[in-house]
Amino acid sequence: MSGSASGAEELSAALGVLEDQVIVDAAASYTAAVELERRAEALGDEALLMRARLCWIDMLRRTGDFREAARQIKGIQAWACKHGDRRLQARTHLVWANIEWLSGNRAKYLRHALSAVELLDETATAHMQILHRVRLGGALADNGDMDAARTRYRQAEELASKLQDWERLIVVLNNWAYIEYKSGDFRRAGEVAGRMQGHAVARGFHLDPGALDTIGAIQIANGEYAEAEQTMQVCIARYKRAGVNDADEMAEYLLTLARAQRGLGATGRALVSLHAAHTQCTERGLREILVRVYQEKADLHAARGEHTEALAAKQAFIAAQQSLTSPRRKPMRSILQALLPTHRGLRRNRAPGMSRRATAGGAG
Repeated sequence: MSGSASGAEELSAALGVLEDQVIVDAAASYTAAVELERRAEALGDEALLMRARLCWIDMLRRTGDFREAARQIKGIQAWACKHGDRRLQARTHLVWANIEWLSGNRAKYLRHALSAVELLDETATAHMQILHRVRLGGALADNGDMDAARTRYRQAEELASKLQDWERLIVVLNNWAYIEYKSGDFRRAGEVAGRMQGHAVARGFHLDPGALDTIGAIQIANGEYAEAEQTMQVCIARYKRAGVNDADEMAEYLLTLARAQRGLGATGRALVSLHAAHTQCTERGLREILVRVYQEKADLHAARGEHTEALAAKQAFIAAQQSLTSPRRKPMRSILQALLPTHRGLRRNRAPGMSRRATAGGAG
């Protein structure tokens, strides 16, 4: 094997690890992806270059610069389509779905998430088979189709269990529990979260901040405010110790903490937490979370008897909510109807068998 071929094979393997691992430190992963891009450029391998570039684009999205990520990703998608690289297309649509979710565009979020699953084939890794279904489940739920969302989550849970990928199974269950919580089905949310906690205990895992946030939100829904505040304090401390800097996570955690504190009647502490969440949203352009921050502000000021401030927050909430919906040219019902044929086909395609290559390689 020539040195060039050996170098390309080694670089492809390194990219595979980066593409399929559960990202803990987005900044470190960004640095690693930039270095892999430099190596791909030195080899003159355009396919490896595009894979490396997509990795650091995704880390841009994770650390908050999703507008630049949106600008950069178009070139990757164009190259992947031109060269018929189905796996890269699928990965690109997944990253793009995440960008649109942060931007608050639910229609585009769903379209990219659907494409990310449609493009899965025998070249897809185990990680892709699981994660792409999880993201589609979230997009379907955000667009009002919980039955279809549950199908995606069940498929992802079955695949992770079959592979005995316990770390990724917890990720699947955490996402599913949170979606059930958002839909208002607190009983089902508690059941899924209970399975997640059971797996964590059985496998000796410490739940990460995202999972703790889900548990905290469910505790609030069940009126367990003191327990939720404690859960969220552990969540935020664990997040800070990890030194990560994802675009949206701290804003979410602070918002959940504020809600727990309001439930306790600790409205002063809640105001401090909510102000910090608001700062995160405005600095990072997190429009979808900002809507919920304004809603919580209105409720919090009302609880404190501050009616002028509550009214101002309610008006800000309405304006922020309208800013999410106004760019859409079609009602969401029309968009879902247009996607229904694809939807039904995907729902019939229940968790296809993994290729030998994906099963043997496992998830990163």
